[in-house]
Amino acid sequence: MIWGGFHGALLSLERIIGRDRFRGAPGALVYPFRAIFTFALVCVGWVFFRATNLADSLYVIREMFAGKAGWSGFLIPAWLLCFVGASLVIALGEEKSEWLERLAKGPGWAYAAVITVLLFSIELIGVTDKPVPFIYFQF
Repeated sequence: MIWGGFHGALLSLERIIGRDRFRGAPGALVYPFRAIFTFALVCVGWVFFRATNLADSLYVIREMFAGKAGWSGFLIPAWLLCFVGASLVIALGEEKSEWLERLAKGPGWAYAAVITVLLFSIELIGVTDKPVPFIYFQF
C-alpha cells in the first residue's frame, strides 16, 4: 500500500508541475541530474514494494542514506558502488548516443565482446551470500 501511495504521489506531483515542462529535451548538464534523481526516487519506492513491513522499509531507507561511519557501513560495498556509478554513466551515454544500437550493426566480434562484458557484469552484481527468494512469491 505504501508503494502504491508513493507512486501515486509522484505521479500526482508530475501532473501538478505539468508535463509540458518535461517534454523538451533537457540540457546536457541537467539531464544526468534528472536521471539520477528519478533513479533515486524509484529505488526508494522499490524498498516499500519489497520489504515485508514498514519497520523493515524504514530501516533499509535509513541505512541507504545514513549508513554507518565510513564506506564499510553502507549496504552496498564501495567497489560495487563504483561499479554501479560507472554503469549509470554508461547507461546515460547509451541513452543519449545510442552507441549499443550502432554497435549491433558493426563487427560481430565487437558486439559479442560487449554483450559478454554486460552479462559478466550482471553476474557480478547478482552474486550474494544469501539466497534471495523470487520477488513475487508472496502473490
